[in-house]
Amino acid sequence: MARGARVLVTGATGYVGAQVADQFLKAGYVVVGTSRTAAKAQNVKKYFDDKYGAGKFEVYETGDLVKDGAFDGAVKDVDAIAHVASPVIFNAVDPIKEVIELAVSSTLSLLNSALKYGKNVKHVVVTSSVASIADGKASPDHVFTEADWNDVAFQSVLQQKESGQPIHPFVAYVASKNEAERAIWRFKEEKKPSFAISTILPSFVYGPMLPPPATVQEVQANTTAKEIVFYYSGENQDPSKDLGLNVFVDVTDVALAHVRAIERADKSDGQRYLLSSGTFTFQQAADILREAFPERQNIIAKGQPGQKTPDNKFDSSKSVRELGIEYKNFKATVLDTVDSVKHLYKL
Repeated sequence: MARGARVLVTGATGYVGAQVADQFLKAGYVVVGTSRTAAKAQNVKKYFDDKYGAGKFEVYETGDLVKDGAFDGAVKDVDAIAHVASPVIFNAVDPIKEVIELAVSSTLSLLNSALKYGKNVKHVVVTSSVASIADGKASPDHVFTEADWNDVAFQSVLQQKESGQPIHPFVAYVASKNEAERAIWRFKEEKKPSFAISTILPSFVYGPMLPPPATVQEVQANTTAKEIVFYYSGENQDPSKDLGLNVFVDVTDVALAHVRAIERADKSDGQRYLLSSGTFTFQQAADILREAFPERQNIIAKGQPGQKTPDNKFDSSKSVRELGIEYKNFKATVLDTVDSVKHLYKL
């Protein structure tokens, strides 16, 4: 695609979506960012207008994503699509309907709109997750790659429902990413669209927030970055927390992967890209922050410094080889995360 082409970014007001929009703008494209309401996107629009100039970032109001044709108008006159929007709902009354089915239906809605009305669309890249790859059933020495699929997430949700147990919100989220991505590849096989399709599968995402938040409440609403920030603020005093799959990637690397996938369609069409910078522990985050901010020694938890990181079970070499991603290390990610919010946490 020529620089100056128009790129639709869904979920452009979100943590990852705003960074994806920023990377496309930085690369010289015009971005059309979707938001359920135009009012919700005004803060993001002002930020990008100030940074890149008026007319580079536009807002398209989709309304409720469950309605048919929510993206019909959005896909017209754009040359590529980065579909980042996805339901992240941890208090759903019916997780199957509100999380899993919505993730699948909204993704298919976008693809069908692109097929019908996106006459200029050359490439669609969709944000998935390593949750579509890692199922927790692999052997201890197994290294996950793009060839792997999570075959147990949706079954776990169904089993919980059939047994009368509450469906765990995170299990529902994992299942939603898995089922939505499977639907994408079925769509490509059955519909054979003229546009290319790629999927991006990040591990746990940390890094700076855009625009820099104006209130602490905005930080607290972020589902992942707050995990790092809460050690800086002192709200979390336990660095021993274990996520089970302690692999991370910087949000700016995730965003750049979307740009590269669209720019390198000769390699990326029909491909999945696992994104992982490596392993980490929250003890490492605390160690990094205590060293960088000695004046906060009485605020940032000490824990047990020097904890060893777990072995890396994820092979992200394909994204390095084909997309040219040079991953940020954990120290840079931690410090960049905090740098984007530290103005809110004065001593």
